[in-house]
Amino acid sequence: MARVRLFGEPKTSELSLKTPVRKEKAMNDLLHTFHDVLGQHGLVPEEILADGNLHRCPTEGKPRARNGAYIAHLDKPATLWWCNWETDDQGTFCAEEKQTLSFAEMSAWRERQHSIRRQREEECTRRHAEAAQQARQEWNAARVCDASHPYLRRKGIPALEGIRQSRDGTLLIPVLDAANNLQSLQRIYPDGTKRFLVGGKVSDGRFIIQGQPEKPIAICEGFATGASIHLASGWTVHVTFSANNMPVVAKSARDLFTDKAIIICGDNDEIGRKRGGEAARLANAQLVLPHFTSGNGTDFNDLHQIEGLEAVRSQLEAALTKQHGLVALDMSEFLSMKIPDRGYLLSPILPVQGIGILYAPRGVGKTFAALSVAVAVASGGAVFNWRAPMPKKTLYVDGEMPATSMQSRLSSLVGGMSIPPQALKNLSLITPDLQPCAMPDLSTPNGQAMIEPLLKGVDMVVLDNIATLCRTGKENESQSWQAMQAWLLDLRRRGITVLLIHHAGKSGDQRGTSAKEDIMDTVISLRRPREYAMAEGARFEVHLTKARGILGDDAKPFEANLITEGNALHWQVREIEDVELEELKRLLGEGYSIRDCAEEMGKSKSAVHRLKRKLEGLD
Repeated sequence: MARVRLFGEPKTSELSLKTPVRKEKAMNDLLHTFHDVLGQHGLVPEEILADGNLHRCPTEGKPRARNGAYIAHLDKPATLWWCNWETDDQGTFCAEEKQTLSFAEMSAWRERQHSIRRQREEECTRRHAEAAQQARQEWNAARVCDASHPYLRRKGIPALEGIRQSRDGTLLIPVLDAANNLQSLQRIYPDGTKRFLVGGKVSDGRFIIQGQPEKPIAICEGFATGASIHLASGWTVHVTFSANNMPVVAKSARDLFTDKAIIICGDNDEIGRKRGGEAARLANAQLVLPHFTSGNGTDFNDLHQIEGLEAVRSQLEAALTKQHGLVALDMSEFLSMKIPDRGYLLSPILPVQGIGILYAPRGVGKTFAALSVAVAVASGGAVFNWRAPMPKKTLYVDGEMPATSMQSRLSSLVGGMSIPPQALKNLSLITPDLQPCAMPDLSTPNGQAMIEPLLKGVDMVVLDNIATLCRTGKENESQSWQAMQAWLLDLRRRGITVLLIHHAGKSGDQRGTSAKEDIMDTVISLRRPREYAMAEGARFEVHLTKARGILGDDAKPFEANLITEGNALHWQVREIEDVELEELKRLLGEGYSIRDCAEEMGKSKSAVHRLKRKLEGLD
């Protein structure tokens, strides 16, 4: 059909000149109706070309772009199809009721629908390809996301791997297809406004937050919700961007991961419950919705912010248990199981999945000791009387040391411990001076969430020290330690060994509640030697006050002294008994009696007599 113009413009085509006035008026009326329909859906064409072909046109939101499209037919039954790519709104309008159409007109209408569908699909393919190209350009031009981005701070989540930030501060979340190809982007502005690329394909798109491969897969709607689920559980999360997209992504995930446990984490609203249930049926999965004991919310990020990560973790694990049930074995089954030995990260004091605490008074040298332990584990080396069987990835979190002091100490220790260059990559450090924000409070869910992305692939974490990294609650109150204890137990369950560094109190024991030691495998106390001068630097006694499975000579205390040789530092270790024998020999040589020696050495006379007999045997 020839082009027909709106608003009664002069007709220049031969067909228009031959059209009867009544028919021309009816066509113009239809064109006005079409124009009104397009306007109701945000499309503003300069003219309507009723030739049965697809035409792009501007929209109210972007009058200079061509983010709208329509197909118009004036022949009976007069038909209009439209699509607004900005709002993803599309539909069809027919000027006649279907029941009034003749058989020939109905056949023509069906053929018209087939033509519209074909053109629509071709247009979608073109628009999707254009948007994917634009997405790649924007993604390549973007930079690493700031941890202090306003949206992330407001949601209480870190800058997870896989997202970026544009130069204007907009978060970019990639929308990936089932083959991990970039098909579009979700833009999240600092105020929380979310927009997809115009024309980009979102259907069957997902963003994947990679978790531990042996754990379940969670499927949820939004990025912040997915981040909270991942932080609480360590699960892999497929973010679907909308409730309507959940079923198709869930079905795709089930087809790809046939034997995996899948948990559908729906939003607790009408559409979330409906689409979540549909997704659960398609994926043969368990549906879990967040429940709140206080405050109002709909998704798991709301639950994270209102009640903490522990509440998220608890509800997710309850859903997993509901799906699979708890496992109970009779004694015969349990004893016949082949359970691998835990092994050691640092033998014999730090087992795999172990939790230990090292404490000392101020100024004794506990940071030197803790750094040495971290370097030994990372390099597969040795420190004191302890040896790491093989190199393990280690994260050292320092809460107070200036970066320059940390660098100087670490450099000297590495020089004295003969660390191979390839092992340097195994130890990562978080130190306050180099952070864009304050150090996290690890006794809170938000603080734990900040460090979570850095735990990927880590075998051991050293937290130096509790006083600076755990700032919420009362130090002497066991209840205040519960949130930290739950996190430490979860890290153990995930296979991560933790060494806590802490201060000693006035009594010489670790400061604060003794409940800290309840879950510890190893408690290490560093003490000043009785005979000590400040000029000696880091010299202390090492005592194991709690040591699960450590017996015999391994459990004996010893003295460690940090020796400087040029620019390098190394530890000199002696048994406590050897130090005492040396001191007794000196005192006896100076004419001290047994009574005087006992008083000088802080020992009983019988203990001094035993040392004297041993000294005589050595002579």
